[in-house]
Amino acid sequence: MNKKHYISAFIFIFFSIVFILGITYVGWRWIYTLNLYTSPFTTFWSYTLCVAEILTLVVFTNFGLILLKANSLEKIVPNNQLQQDYYKDVFHNRQLLTFKNYCPRVDIFICTLNESADMLSTTISACRNINYPNYKVYVLDDGKREEIKELTSMLGCNYITRETNKGFKAGNINNALSQTDGEIVVIFDADHIPASTFLRETVYNFIDEKVALVQTPQHFCNPDAFQKNLEMPDFLSNEQDIFYRVIEPSLNEFDSVFCGGTNILIRRKYLEAVGNFPETTITEDSLLGLIFHAKGYKVIYYNRPIAIGIAASNFEEYIKQRTRLAKGNVQIVTNPDNWKYYAKLTFVQAFFYLSGVLYFFTPIARIIYLLAPVLFLFFDISPLLILFYQIAAFQVCYFSLKFAFIFAARIRVNNVIFADVYDLLTSIFTIGGILQAFFLHGKLAKIKFTVTKKDTKKSKTNYSYKLPLIIIFLILILAEMQGIYDIMYSEPYSVLAIVANLFWNTTNIIVMYFGIKVVTEKPEKRYYQRVKADEDLTLEDAKHHKYNTHINNISRSGLSITSPENLENNHKEDLNADIQGEENPIEILGCEKEKEEYVCKSIFKEPFILSKITKRFVDRLNRFVKLTYKKPDKWDDYFEDESK
Repeated sequence: MNKKHYISAFIFIFFSIVFILGITYVGWRWIYTLNLYTSPFTTFWSYTLCVAEILTLVVFTNFGLILLKANSLEKIVPNNQLQQDYYKDVFHNRQLLTFKNYCPRVDIFICTLNESADMLSTTISACRNINYPNYKVYVLDDGKREEIKELTSMLGCNYITRETNKGFKAGNINNALSQTDGEIVVIFDADHIPASTFLRETVYNFIDEKVALVQTPQHFCNPDAFQKNLEMPDFLSNEQDIFYRVIEPSLNEFDSVFCGGTNILIRRKYLEAVGNFPETTITEDSLLGLIFHAKGYKVIYYNRPIAIGIAASNFEEYIKQRTRLAKGNVQIVTNPDNWKYYAKLTFVQAFFYLSGVLYFFTPIARIIYLLAPVLFLFFDISPLLILFYQIAAFQVCYFSLKFAFIFAARIRVNNVIFADVYDLLTSIFTIGGILQAFFLHGKLAKIKFTVTKKDTKKSKTNYSYKLPLIIIFLILILAEMQGIYDIMYSEPYSVLAIVANLFWNTTNIIVMYFGIKVVTEKPEKRYYQRVKADEDLTLEDAKHHKYNTHINNISRSGLSITSPENLENNHKEDLNADIQGEENPIEILGCEKEKEEYVCKSIFKEPFILSKITKRFVDRLNRFVKLTYKKPDKWDDYFEDESK
């Protein structure tokens, strides 16, 4: 056994111990600790708290199994042998994909409703410039806008719209399916921009006739609401990274990959065989993945970011997105029409699908954990009838080992530290939607679908989110003061019980403090987000002296470059950047020396901004896109070092 096998064996044993202890803990809680004698409400509350702990154990077991598999996988290289062989061929330049042997016709669908033409222009151009010989690009505009139709035509793509918005995104895609005939269908949301290698890296998976869908990661170039508002863009990774860089690659090994809705490729004949995209849910992608698994088709995951998007960077849009996701998944499992699909899953698939849905019920458990110490400190409502040292011994041992296991599994630990902040905030603001989906699932399909806004200019705090958190924070503070007062000035029957509840209440206070910071919007630093790049760039001054530089990151308004010379001191305002054969004047804002080179910040004197749809703008945009999205090698920042 090599070192990696020893580590995997150690983590497996570690997880087994934690799992057995967890089963023992909840069994002991259910049999020996429930308070069934004080009052009817206390009995109800005692059962409620215990059920919440059982739910948490099930979700943790799901996550633990995923971490076990994730720890044994290669970090970046794709997950199966076919992917690995092709990965080596393409990126070691030994043999590029032989299109003449396998080159299916591909239709690329860009779904849009109300996104700006400026945002869409980059996505359309990037799709149009994908390096693949046999495909067409279609813009599916449910907004019925002449401006988008004109932009699409100027960029050499196809425009599809319809009279109604029936079925929302699913209906929009189904309408386009009836007017196209490509063997493979690719779907992008309006703000997800593919690298030129997108099809080269993924289409070959369909050589396997059983493959119905290929999911690729959702990767983002800007900080999400937590990274931005906590002012920790480097300390925290994007909230979605745990799902797309740890969970999905592991689920691929269990043949249980979830469909994420964008950056996906689908075999048309299997899509048509299941009746196209389902229009009975607000999360049509999740249901489609379930149906494919139930039919025995393969749904596989390609573990490398090859499209880059814009994350919801303000809390209001983030929570709307999460609420819609929670509602849709709860709606799917509570709809009796879908139970036939769950019945056809393998045991492993059923476990991951059902426990995945249970994850969306954990906000209810988290609210219970928030209320439990408050009810005890204010009203002396105790859900447990045991000696303090018994529960303390169990909880200290159980929770300590749980967190130790997560850290030992070597996922990005910084996000684990703030996991409770994520959980508590989403719990408070999604619990209403979850209950609505549970009791009124049939009505959700009639609710108007809202697109998550990605307007990076918006930074105003929404007090409908902040005020409830402040009120809860004050209640927690008052409960803390009540507990301290009881210890100091009254004669409680159990000082240790108060101390234990003060500990959990203090934890909630700390979490709530950071939660208030998350909903307090910080201003956006950029309108156009920078994309990491790995390309050489030639600069030339008015005297035709050339500087060989290297691009670190680039946006439509500027770029960061590495140069062997201090460009700030050399012709600062008369440098031209060679963007795919065209000169673009830039202004150097400043340079800092790093090791033996200089890192220089600059802006384009004529940014690549859509003010008017003209041929010149389209030509300039295409050149920019060909440079910026040529290859995604530098996009994978989740695994930059071992600490992540």
